[in-house]
Amino acid sequence: MTLVRPVGLSPTGPFSLDRHVGRGTAFACAGVLAALNAQADQIINSLRYQSAEIAVTTLGGVGAIMWMAMFAVVKIGLEDERTPVGRADIIVLLSVAALSLLPVSLAAQAGLLLCGLYLLATSAPASPLRRISVVLLALTGSLIWGRLFLHVFATPILALDAHLVGSLIGSPVNGNTVDFPGANGKFLVGTPCSSVHNISLAIVLWATAGALFSLRIDKKYVLVGLAMAGWMFALNIARLVAVGLFPAHYYFLHGGTGAALFGWASLIGAAFIAARGVIGAVARQR
Repeated sequence: MTLVRPVGLSPTGPFSLDRHVGRGTAFACAGVLAALNAQADQIINSLRYQSAEIAVTTLGGVGAIMWMAMFAVVKIGLEDERTPVGRADIIVLLSVAALSLLPVSLAAQAGLLLCGLYLLATSAPASPLRRISVVLLALTGSLIWGRLFLHVFATPILALDAHLVGSLIGSPVNGNTVDFPGANGKFLVGTPCSSVHNISLAIVLWATAGALFSLRIDKKYVLVGLAMAGWMFALNIARLVAVGLFPAHYYFLHGGTGAALFGWASLIGAAFIAARGVIGAVARQR
């Protein structure tokens, strides 16, 4: 019996990150960490204030499209396991990790943006790293720019949604408040119900599908993105119309199982449009 092993089985040099983790895998994990922590408040609130049924059907308050995008980032990252991690990469990765672990959602959002922009600037076109950067930057559209845009222009955007709903159900509108038709009471079109949120999710799904299948963004694929955004917009307005027409089911449609069903319908429809668009793009771009 002997405990002696061949010297070649054990590394003799100093530890190096690029010997174990490729550049794509490292940045994919860092980007997903930042994206998850940027949504930590939604996950915590969903688990704390909602029933187990609603928390499960709404996927922790995050939504299926966001989970799919983060899964796609990891999958694409695994395609690039051989590109070594450089010194500048290590600095950026540590910065993203540090920002992600701070108990402030703005810090994690900054980490996500840093990760996406750095990869965009340092990756070759059509490479796995460039495709990862596209998905990460699409996620910032929902987690950063959409929220900022809605915060700055909340009054006209919410009023537009309310007036559209009011015209469809034939009820008076005051700002972003819509009267229930033929009944006492009103309902408010708030920020979480804005169509901007749904359109930003459509952009995330559109970008994720293109990156996952390594598509070129041509005119027809742009039209696919517009169709997806239009579908998500229409389903959100349909849900608000249902809220106005059926006030007795307000809680079911506004934040309960009914709202979750509308969310899944939006996702399935947008995914179908995306699938048709991907099939067509693959056929064109062979």
